[in-house]
Amino acid sequence: MPRRTKTQSLGQHFLADRKVLAKIIDASAVGKDEVVCEAGTGNGILTTELCKRAKKVVSYEVDRALYARAQAALVFPNLELVNADLFKANAESDVFVSNLPYSRSRDALEWLAVQKFSRAVVMMQKEFAGKLLTKPSDENYRAVSVIASHCFSIELLFDVGRDCFEPPPKVESVVIRLVPKNTVTKELIKKVNRLFSQRNKKASTVSARLGAAKDYGDRRIDQLAPAEIVALAERI
Repeated sequence: MPRRTKTQSLGQHFLADRKVLAKIIDASAVGKDEVVCEAGTGNGILTTELCKRAKKVVSYEVDRALYARAQAALVFPNLELVNADLFKANAESDVFVSNLPYSRSRDALEWLAVQKFSRAVVMMQKEFAGKLLTKPSDENYRAVSVIASHCFSIELLFDVGRDCFEPPPKVESVVIRLVPKNTVTKELIKKVNRLFSQRNKKASTVSARLGAAKDYGDRRIDQLAPAEIVALAERI
């Protein structure tokens, strides 16, 4: 069995379809006076088109080999390449655009929830995108569903087939648009995740145990609406 490359282990599947690329660029509607932040330079196909339109593009690539390749291949005066994990840093921008490695979808969503930006256009695993729109009591209702609902207006833009990537992934992809409604702190995200570690417990019992007693009747944590979860997290 062939060894997996580091790039494959990071869950990176590079977009190769130019028609899909054009749709992403159109959806991002980047203006000439805007700063764009990109997570995952990858093969540079998206980075190149962003540089043609933006005032500045700051593109983060954690893989050293891909970063070195991008340094040699992408020569734009308005491009800043950074060999680091964006989701462990703060980066000010007007627009966030990314073809996310599937393994980093949750990291990206939680990172965006604490940032200030005007909009984000993101390609991610379709199954994960579905979790962002899941309602209380659904089996896929998670902490990330609460954060997504509280922090963003979310629009599903279009599906992307497996054959649009190199190498083709085993899962379906979708491009979404996020427009911020609220920002939160990293601490609040931790508290929401903490609450969902007890998702099947009665919310009244959990809230009392955490020093924020409130009567939720017989409802469990995973039956509370996003606004109720956030309000409880703010009290504990």
